[in-house]
Amino acid sequence: IESKESIFLIVVLFFLLTIKILFLLYANPLPDEAYYWLWSKNRALSYFDHPPLAAWLQAFLFSFSDNKYFAIRALPVISLGFVLTIIIVWQRIMSKRLNYGVCLKSVVLFLAFPIYAIFFSISFPDHLLITLLFASSFFLFLYFETDNNLSHRIYYWYLATLFFSLALLTKYNAVLLGMGVLAYILYYKKKIKGPSFAHILISIIMIVLIQMPVVLWNLSNNFASFSFHIVERLDQGKNFQVVLTNIVGFISGVIIAFSPIFIFNLKNDYSSEDYSENRKSFIKMSKFIVVCSVIFCLFLSFFTNVLYYWLTPATVLLIPFLVHILRFKIWHYLHILYGIAISLILVVNISVYPISAFFGNVDRETAILFGWEKIVGVVKKEKKLHSAEKIVFSDYRIGSLYIFHSSDLNADVVMEERRTQFDVWREEENSFGNSTLIVADNNFPIGKKISSHFEQIEFVRDIEIRIGNKLVRKYQVFLGT
Repeated sequence: IESKESIFLIVVLFFLLTIKILFLLYANPLPDEAYYWLWSKNRALSYFDHPPLAAWLQAFLFSFSDNKYFAIRALPVISLGFVLTIIIVWQRIMSKRLNYGVCLKSVVLFLAFPIYAIFFSISFPDHLLITLLFASSFFLFLYFETDNNLSHRIYYWYLATLFFSLALLTKYNAVLLGMGVLAYILYYKKKIKGPSFAHILISIIMIVLIQMPVVLWNLSNNFASFSFHIVERLDQGKNFQVVLTNIVGFISGVIIAFSPIFIFNLKNDYSSEDYSENRKSFIKMSKFIVVCSVIFCLFLSFFTNVLYYWLTPATVLLIPFLVHILRFKIWHYLHILYGIAISLILVVNISVYPISAFFGNVDRETAILFGWEKIVGVVKKEKKLHSAEKIVFSDYRIGSLYIFHSSDLNADVVMEERRTQFDVWREEENSFGNSTLIVADNNFPIGKKISSHFEQIEFVRDIEIRIGNKLVRKYQVFLGT
């Protein structure tokens, strides 16, 4: 603690945690946070976009508190506590003692990752996905680290399988880590003395059984989720320009979100330390999984818009080795400063003032976070004035945010270009009534899916959201009869 570096790291840790606290207290709820919160209010075996575990845990929180802000902020904090604990225990095992300096540096470097700073602040399924994959990776590491007596190691293998199964029950892209581990172990099975084919088969059966809620939900909903991810999201008719845009967008997103300093240093041979052969095999596997996942995501870019954070599961196994990957102190400090800068920008952008407003128009993803007190007030007033029986939105983002801020659980969403969880719910009650208030904007205007339900749609008014003199967003309100 007395060293200058330790004092610096403690100050940085305090600063990073302060930023996180400010985010949790003042950041506006994101559209998908409101969307997933709505899932937890409608409990089911699974959901259209993702598997159900995160929604189940959020629903469990409601048994302790009805505060919706608590429900969307508590779980990421709890998950972060588990991950930091795993990192410290992991470092203790690798150092064979509790090395405070290494543990402190590992924690700070982890918190400085923009991608992890984001996901452990917002209530997306990703915070739970990362936590469960961390636990799975930790037990997988113990499997490699333990002596070669298979009867001792196999317990860790099944614990790793269990936590991976739960991660897959949280989000589908957990499969990137699972398939990478399976491919590596099958290829190097004799060299690393991997589990027998019988144990691998039992593990696969275990994974499938834990996914049964998802399977049963899809069976009762015409395979809606499977069809969406495997068929509807893939467009094989994309031209070269769109494919190139997808690839550039994915690579740029990965570099920004995972820190360019980290990406640049991945080429370092951090297995050159005085490690056992088992630990070197684990490190080689972690690199193998990253390379295979990147190749797979680039391949998917030919068929769909690949999101940079799909790569998150592949990077989990690298986190315990951050101190060695970022070999020199200058890289440690640059990574930390980069993470602090990105975190500050994010906090200001979604809680104080949209950063893009300084350069022109406010980007839609940020703009829709502001002005909900006014929007809710206007919509409720117009609904009462026109005796509307229901409210329908043209985009799930603004629809979910309205429901969250207004607590009007009867509002609906009909998107023109894609299906959402709202379409699944509507099949059970397919009625808009004699008169419906419709809220849209320029990005998601009223399409045929909405207009086909009404004989007449008339414009009612605009809702302009301003911060000072700056027009942030404008919505249109219509009446369908």
